[in-house]
Amino acid sequence: MNIFKQFWFSLYSPKTISRYRLQKIGKTIFFLFLLAILYTLPGFFSLVKDVKLQVNNVSDLLKDNIQSISLNKGSLTINDNTPFERNIGEYKYAFYPNETVIPSKLKNEQYAFVVLKNRLVIKNDKGEQDYPYPSLKSKEIHKTQVSKFIKSIKEALPVFLIALFFLFYLGSCIFIFIVATLLAFLTALFKSTKHLPFRQRFAMVSYSLTLPTIIYLLLGLLKINIPFQTLIFILITAGMYTLTIKNLPSKK
Repeated sequence: MNIFKQFWFSLYSPKTISRYRLQKIGKTIFFLFLLAILYTLPGFFSLVKDVKLQVNNVSDLLKDNIQSISLNKGSLTINDNTPFERNIGEYKYAFYPNETVIPSKLKNEQYAFVVLKNRLVIKNDKGEQDYPYPSLKSKEIHKTQVSKFIKSIKEALPVFLIALFFLFYLGSCIFIFIVATLLAFLTALFKSTKHLPFRQRFAMVSYSLTLPTIIYLLLGLLKINIPFQTLIFILITAGMYTLTIKNLPSKK
């Protein structure tokens, strides 16, 4: 049976999954690599959208508002250091090059890029992240140079996103394989599968991951956030596996 038919049957047929336990381990591992791609897509697509949006926003903002910028030993100077703010989409871009702490009126902003004298602060749904400027001595950069820098960033963006995808994919592979391996070990405690070798239990767990992976993919693409997604992912896998072992042929 080819990999696409296996994928289709593993979505809904525990009986068919039980037969996959007899296949070679290499095919099972290859199937997990394919599942990891699907598991990667929601988070990666969301990040790509955010990165492109912010690059374009910052590009327009710098072109319209920045005449000169310099960074000297970790201290930033923009134009004549007059503070200014701009709202673009759901983000507030605030420039306070004379301040080292966030102004009180920005404390309640959920989405903001705050440029301070000594650091950049990004506020989003993941919290607040600080990025201190490097302690380097540099010369003043003018608007034309800023425009060239922005252009080079945009040109390099596809390469950056490809590299980012592989980082996301590596994380997904690690997660998928850890879940499959741990559950395969734990299923040795089940009386109904205790007699099966690890390779067969690993195969059945791996194909039981198909349904929760597709659910995770659809929720991500539809931007539906539910609490305890990882726990639910594991519970659905365990449920599929339980149905699978009930379809094992009885011992004669």
